[in-house]
Parts: sequence; C-alpha cells; structure tokens
Amino acid sequence: MRGKPLDWISSWLTNRRQRVCIQGKFSSWILVTSGVPQGSVLGPVLFLIFINDLDTGIENWILKFADDTKIFSELSQVKDCDKVQKD
Repeated sequence: MRGKPLDWISSWLTNRRQRVCIQGKFSSWILVTSGVPQGSVLGPVLFLIFINDLDTGIENWILKFADDTKIFSELSQVKDCDKVQKD
C-alpha cells in the first residue's frame, strides 16, 4: 500500500489522544501509541489485513475466529511437540 490510502490510514492512526471520565471527573489527555480506534469501520478491515497471512508457513492446523487464534495438532511423538512450538 502506498500513496493517498497509506497517507489517510497513517493520519488516522497517529496523534490520537484519550482521557477517562469517572463520576464527571476527567483525567488529563494522554497520547495513544498503540491499537486501532474502536467503533470504526476501518479498524476491523485493518485487523483482517494484518492477520490475513498469519497462517503462512504454519505446519499444523490453525483456527482463526475474530481476534482469537489457536494452533493445534495431533501429538504422537516428542518431535510433534517441537513442531507445534515452532509454529
């Protein structure tokens, strides 16, 4: 990705701030340096792009659902454990 789309996404993800409100009292604003804003349309799309190739090079079975990923295999020998650990 490059050009305008990259500029738009970069702009959307940088210089974000947040604060907390408890019983009408607000904390100071702080810079948010990670994550994707919740409640957006673009957030889930970026997440799907990010994990799209997660299973590339995996030798065992992989199960992806929403933001949860499991790697699993049938283990019959000690070397099978090593394969799962490698993945």
